[in-house]
Amino acid sequence: MEMRSLTSIQAVTGSGKTLSFLIPIVERLLKADEPNKKGYVRTIVVAPTKELATQIYDVLKALLAFHQPSAAYLAYKKVHSKDTMMFDVDEEEEKAARPPPGPYIIPQLLCGGRTKLPEDLATFSDINPNVLIATPRRLVEVMNSSRVIIKRHWFDLLVLDEADRLLDSNFKADLSQILDTLPKERRTGLFSASVSAAVDELVRVGMRYPFKISAKVRSKNGALDKKTPESLRLCYAVVKPTHKLPMLKRVLEQQKAQKTIVYVSTRAGVDYWDRILPSLLGVKVYPMHGDHKSEIRAKNLNRFTDATEPAILLTTDVLARGIDISDVDMVAQLDLPSQPKDFIHRCGRSGRAGKRGLAITFFTQGHEEDYIRYLEVQGTKLEPYPNTTPITDSEASQMTADIRALTTQKRELHDRAAKAFVSSVQAYNKTIPSDIFDIRKIDWPETGKAWGLLRWPKMPELKRNYPDAVGDRTLSLDMPEDFDLSALAYADKAREEKRQVDLAARARGEKPELKGRKGGKLMEQKKRLEKAWSSQKEAKALREERRERKDVRRTADKRSKMSEEELKREMELQAMIAQVRERNRLKEEEGEEMEFEGFD
Repeated sequence: MEMRSLTSIQAVTGSGKTLSFLIPIVERLLKADEPNKKGYVRTIVVAPTKELATQIYDVLKALLAFHQPSAAYLAYKKVHSKDTMMFDVDEEEEKAARPPPGPYIIPQLLCGGRTKLPEDLATFSDINPNVLIATPRRLVEVMNSSRVIIKRHWFDLLVLDEADRLLDSNFKADLSQILDTLPKERRTGLFSASVSAAVDELVRVGMRYPFKISAKVRSKNGALDKKTPESLRLCYAVVKPTHKLPMLKRVLEQQKAQKTIVYVSTRAGVDYWDRILPSLLGVKVYPMHGDHKSEIRAKNLNRFTDATEPAILLTTDVLARGIDISDVDMVAQLDLPSQPKDFIHRCGRSGRAGKRGLAITFFTQGHEEDYIRYLEVQGTKLEPYPNTTPITDSEASQMTADIRALTTQKRELHDRAAKAFVSSVQAYNKTIPSDIFDIRKIDWPETGKAWGLLRWPKMPELKRNYPDAVGDRTLSLDMPEDFDLSALAYADKAREEKRQVDLAARARGEKPELKGRKGGKLMEQKKRLEKAWSSQKEAKALREERRERKDVRRTADKRSKMSEEELKREMELQAMIAQVRERNRLKEEEGEEMEFEGFD
């Protein structure tokens, strides 16, 4: 039977795609010949994020609880691992604890940051897994080890969950290495709510007989083109930038949402709003983004999942795909995703498994309304959020004042606001489609006030698109005339002491000394630039020297092939050129305007 086959499965979010590949994996392995041959991997499942890989692993372990031999084997290995010290072990008890005869399904989770590579390799040798569930980078590291054997005769299936994300450029190098390392005769399954044209890439690299399964939802009008569950309601609100947070607060109160996921575009935005939103919205806020360590991400995710009071999970697209969090009442998008295909994945964190959910997206008034029509053309229809009372300018002004009341408590929040604002504008400039998300259409005063800025940060985008703010750093921000930013102190005493030293140096007309991490980075950058400039200068001098030597050789070779008459004419020509050059040099020294007069 042909094994080099490709199957892509597309279904709406929350429809049970994980079980749709885990159950067949279990069934096939239990029927296989020698499924527990030591060191041989039979199936690999790849997921783009640690959270999704961990979720798949947990679902598989829950599934194996219904297969007594596998559950007993995993429990036995957990207690009797090589790393566990056993003292005074009763032989009869140890014998009774041994698992019944196989076959077993033995999964292993491979995620970078969760455990170290040597620990994963030691676990691999100890438990002898036949199913690996992994993120791409850690899988590549493990596969490069001599301890891991993947044989053509035994390996059966590769599953790529959230396949369109894995086929992005961010994972291209790792995924290419995985595909090259695995046996060519295999089955490959691609699972996602939006399997894109990137599937064609796998067909071009050798996957044969591509087969696509698409599970669609019938909408109320009978069409089979709905990309989201019928239980999920997709809404939007078109508001000014300063009205977004007041509108979010009103929606939370109206919906009485217990669990809400709020998406912003950047990690710096998460770090900033994490300090601001709890006071503004009166709810617990749990931040999560890609720069957080694995244990912090897992801790905040678990806290949100187990929350018994109203809570918000504030995150980026790191949590846009595949993650199944129970009872998420609402998804709110303050910023749009950089890729349109991630829009549905974000919304799909609510309304899962037939439960009712709401996804509301906030569009900036004036130009982002075109994105609503763009989504409709793509098959995703949004409806206006039924809010009878619009947000007033006085409510928006009060929200801005509340934000500034927080940022003026300590200078650290002002710095976070500036950094988050810059990163948000830069992310906006990269959002697709670019003709809708055009940085030239930004209402800078409204956007600056929405972020609670105390002054405009230095950034090239501002200089190009709102140049008046470069000269007046508080232009249109409606700051009180008596506000003095220089008086705003850091809560960190060491940072504040350093700031005061810098202020004193500037007052004396001196340049502040750069110390610490920032100063060290700038010094290193300066050294690299100086070194690069020196290297470029030497390389240029060497090229010119080589060019001169080549010209001399070329001229000598050319003259050696000339007759006496041709040589005489060449010498006369060179003499005239030298004469013209000397005459031009004299004119230049005397300050006369040079003009080529030709040869007599």
